Amino acid sequence: MTDALTPKAKALLKEQYFALMYDDSAFTQKVATVKQITTWCEQAYIEPGHWLVMDKRYRFHRDAIEAIRDAYQMSMGEDIFTDFSQDTHQSAAQKSADEKQGSIKPTHHLILCALTQPSIIDRFKQDFYPSQQVNIELDIRALDVSGYDALLMIENRDSFNDWHVFSAQVKSDLQKVLVFYRGDSHYSVAASHLLQQWRKDHSAKPVIYFGDFDLMGVRIAVGGQCTHLLLPTYAYLDANLVPQHFPVEQEKLLAGLRRDCPSSWQSLIGLMACKRAGLRQQKMYRVPLALYPAQ
Repeated sequence: MTDALTPKAKALLKEQYFALMYDDSAFTQKVATVKQITTWCEQAYIEPGHWLVMDKRYRFHRDAIEAIRDAYQMSMGEDIFTDFSQDTHQSAAQKSADEKQGSIKPTHHLILCALTQPSIIDRFKQDFYPSQQVNIELDIRALDVSGYDALLMIENRDSFNDWHVFSAQVKSDLQKVLVFYRGDSHYSVAASHLLQQWRKDHSAKPVIYFGDFDLMGVRIAVGGQCTHLLLPTYAYLDANLVPQHFPVEQEKLLAGLRRDCPSSWQSLIGLMACKRAGLRQQKMYRVPLALYPAQ
């Protein structure tokens, strides 16, 4: 037998095994996963349980789950109850043929930072090619951020790649700032951890959010407890908002932002709501950028 159970199937079997230990009337309604398990069990000649309501409620038998566990150990060399939550792909490979079950992904400790310091740019040019910005992955476990005056988080990857352009448009002196990408599936976990650690250790220092001027962008800044927004000047926003940059599906965020948004940002929320318009980050090139403090 070579077919592997999916992580969801193994998790459900473990969940039901212990649920039945305390309540022999326990059942599951995760029909799709149950069907994956029953299909696997047909190959192993195991009857895992029975339908209480066909295709709606299923009850496993604990002795059947034990039989599945034994059969899987014999055929796949893996205990279906193994916990991979603290494993990387490398350590998971020591427990299973499927190393991707390791919950700690290769980029979970990495943030993507934008470097524009002349010394770094010069060295990069010597070793590779001329560039105005170097993007580098940094491990937050080893990174000492105590020497920085502020964090600056950028929402969109293309705008992040052009930070060297946007930085020249900023009217305020940002001093020594660590600029990083908010992240997608690859970098968001470490970016979130960095913010948490910064708020814990450097609560008096700013966290600046540079992203789209829409309700979702402001919500991200509020949720991340950012202390400043970086946006075009209010006069520019008032004159240049784009109706297509105010997605209808974001209107549900308006009431929450009016309740939770810092008072100093309420005028920005009001401007968007009044004009039913916003401004994506990609439309902010070649215009003055200003800091909007939350306090």
